Amino acid sequence: MTDTADSVATPVADRAPGYVLIACAIASVVLLANHPGGDARTLMGVLQGEAASQNANAVVHGGFIGLQVVELAALAMLAMRLGAGRMWPVIALTFAAAGAAALSGSLLIDGLVVPAIAAKYLAQQPLPDIATVKPLISLCNLLIRFLMPLGLAFQAAANLCWAASLWRVGGAARIVGLAAAALGAAVLAALLATLSTLNPLIVMGGIGGQALLVAAIGALLALRRL
Repeated sequence: MTDTADSVATPVADRAPGYVLIACAIASVVLLANHPGGDARTLMGVLQGEAASQNANAVVHGGFIGLQVVELAALAMLAMRLGAGRMWPVIALTFAAAGAAALSGSLLIDGLVVPAIAAKYLAQQPLPDIATVKPLISLCNLLIRFLMPLGLAFQAAANLCWAASLWRVGGAARIVGLAAAALGAAVLAALLATLSTLNPLIVMGGIGGQALLVAAIGALLALRRL
């Protein structure tokens, strides 16, 4: 009786990482679409905008941090499926973990720390000299300036390694592998071309492209093509 139950549950368990990755991809697109915008040109305008959207920033950026953890767990299952003892899945998972750590650090600072600093500053009466808060905001911006590209670069490198692993599988996995290689190469090239500045379009494009790739990999797992 136990064997029968296991045989029924196994296909569902095999597909679970795929369903998780698809759900993560959909959630990423939803969060990206609801990312608070801002076009303030002065430090005071930035502070007011960050404070006003503090809750929205916490939900969006905190949500992305949570997704990084869940997605990484599913990718670990993918690495096991591709062969935990093989070189490329291990390297891919390592790069993915490094990318998730750097991206989470950037998201934490951008979405939770900066709005908290802004809200605390604006809550003081009378307002202190804005020069007192400027170094903190500058430090946060500097950290984001390095952490976000670093995270995207590690993520892109992971995609190149996933591509090498998926190519060995063949069939539909090979097509997804080509997409992973194209995305990884495109993001790395874009980052190298804009080393002096953090282009928001590259960030948004990288996150959106990654969501599509994650959905495709999830479909492979859900359909048991891996």
